[in-house]
Amino acid sequence: MKTFILLSLFLLVQQSVQEDPAPACHGLFEANRSICSKFDFIVDPQAVKGGCINPMNGTTFYDLSAYPQVTQIDPHTVQMASLITNVFEEGDTSFAYAQSSDIGDSRGYTSGYVGFTTGTGDAEILIDSYEKAKPGNALSKYLGRLHEISQLPNCDRPARGKTDGLEGYADAWKQESCSQDQTFAKLQREWVYENYMLPSARYASQYRIESALGKAIFYDTIIQHGYQYVEPDINIVRILTLVGDRDERETEQSFLTRFLTIRRQLQCCYPDNVWRASATRSEDLQSLVNKFSRNKDLKRSFRLKNFGVKINGKEKLDAVDKRCQDI
Repeated sequence: MKTFILLSLFLLVQQSVQEDPAPACHGLFEANRSICSKFDFIVDPQAVKGGCINPMNGTTFYDLSAYPQVTQIDPHTVQMASLITNVFEEGDTSFAYAQSSDIGDSRGYTSGYVGFTTGTGDAEILIDSYEKAKPGNALSKYLGRLHEISQLPNCDRPARGKTDGLEGYADAWKQESCSQDQTFAKLQREWVYENYMLPSARYASQYRIESALGKAIFYDTIIQHGYQYVEPDINIVRILTLVGDRDERETEQSFLTRFLTIRRQLQCCYPDNVWRASATRSEDLQSLVNKFSRNKDLKRSFRLKNFGVKINGKEKLDAVDKRCQDI
């Protein structure tokens, strides 16, 4: 997955604020004991051994059977949520179906529409589905290695993030994403809708989130942080646990502010510059929440200040990735 945090995001922040790799981590979000002590990050082998959860449902994803059922999301919300997250991941509104690189975040290769990763298992599941639809594709030869990675302890992030045996993977991903029939790009969209967009809406519904903006925030969080057992210290479940319940009298705007505050603290406290740089996501989302009445339906154009990108909702989800122009 998603999360999330493609190399272009890190480079974008580095280029625009050369002297400050974490521009959204100051003031109330300056990393210090008072805001960071509540996070138990898995960053060493001993923590891995102590923090690993063995899933009971046969996947790396949490069981959502106790959460409200959500079977569809209106197209406008899907489009706007997708656009926001893509700007955060790629720095513009051109969807990155063909992007693939190892950005050094212990998730292996991060690729495609929302950042499918070899280390968390979603790339394996997607490519497995693609193999059934288009046998013998350029990515097929990597399934054996991906299956090996999936057998590693769920929380052994360093081992799962290794890319040994995946040489040429990024080129193969691009080749299939740029194929003339666009089968792989379409599968990425469909898979994300079923496995990330709908689950994010179920989490949102559990906390009585009704606005398009609120749903977009939950979607972006699932893409970046995941809802998988392999990352129990940084996923959306961990964030929601720290946020706590929503009181009957609490407004949606207030709850989203508390949610984004914890998320931004986590980003700023995580001990590497990739996560810290990504706190600009939460800062931009909070700017939208601050003007909740205007932005709650995401029907008016808005600008994501940290990324310098304006979204108007007219962008196309199925446009061919601009990275395919050189093929």
